[in-house]
Amino acid sequence: MKMERTKTEKKDKIKLIEYYLKNYTTFKVANDNLQRQLQYLTPNENQSYLSINSDEKEKIMTIRKKLNETLLIENSIENAISNLDILEQRFINLRYFQNYSIEKTAQTIGYSKASLYVLRSRIMDKLLISFGIMINNDLKTVIEKNN
Repeated sequence: MKMERTKTEKKDKIKLIEYYLKNYTTFKVANDNLQRQLQYLTPNENQSYLSINSDEKEKIMTIRKKLNETLLIENSIENAISNLDILEQRFINLRYFQNYSIEKTAQTIGYSKASLYVLRSRIMDKLLISFGIMINNDLKTVIEKNN
């Protein structure tokens, strides 16, 4: 029973990692947009922070929190990928960033589909370790939202 739960938890964590990888460029765009929103809302050197009303302060705090979350995801992806070998990085680039199918990825890399699944499994094991606590916390949040 515990082994089944552990396998299910691992699959759920891998799905979350794949979600992050597939949406990496979207996270980068979100970070740019959130930073622009902060620049727009944050007073310049000629204004006082005290002149901002409470609704605007709340909006600024919300944007900062979301920006911190998305920056953490973006930076975690970049850091985790930088610790993979060249072939593993190429797989991530083709499969998740360029959205290639497994077949097209296998053909481009020159691997069989079966070999590619072995490579994917090895990569996911590494990324599970690299993402660590972030995946555990995000997975809890996803589970809580769905219950």
